[in-house]
Amino acid sequence: MKVVRLCIVLGALQVLLVLASWLVTAVMPETSVRSLLSPEGIRWFFGHFTENMAQPLLVWIVLLYVAFNAYRRAGLQHAMSLLLKGERLMLRQRSALWLVLIVVGAIVAVIVMLIVLPNPLLASVTGSLFPSSFSSAFIPIVAFLVFIGSITYAMATGQFRNFRRPYQSRLSVWLLVYILAMQLYQSLRFVFGY
Repeated sequence: MKVVRLCIVLGALQVLLVLASWLVTAVMPETSVRSLLSPEGIRWFFGHFTENMAQPLLVWIVLLYVAFNAYRRAGLQHAMSLLLKGERLMLRQRSALWLVLIVVGAIVAVIVMLIVLPNPLLASVTGSLFPSSFSSAFIPIVAFLVFIGSITYAMATGQFRNFRRPYQSRLSVWLLVYILAMQLYQSLRFVFGY
């Protein structure tokens, strides 16, 4: 229900903005305010809609959604909650958590080497981490670590035998397809210099 209320509030704010921009330009045409109800405003709204949506925040939401969905469906969320409550885990769960720790630790070690060794590849030209390739990729790195940890846990505990189970939601499947296809496309563009 909170999400529905938030959507209603955001929709109402959009309508108010449209009306307010129209009123301000009607009352004070000499101002630099542009009306969303003018021909230029309507063309901008419809013509730039996709451009306006295509922001890094959308990619971060998609990546975090995929990672959290894997985390929840793989059983890692349940194991972590038991661990935090101090309850005893089964041997298979403990072994799987150790394996997750080793795999995620190895990935983190590689990333740390890419940012702290001499001439770090993920640091900026000046050697700083903010802004740099590392800071730009921080959210995707976190999502990747959660995803890999979840898949590792699920495979080690036998939660699922293949990679389809964490993506029973069709949205998750298509989001994953989108991520992989776009990364491939952009990689091809980079490789061939486009």
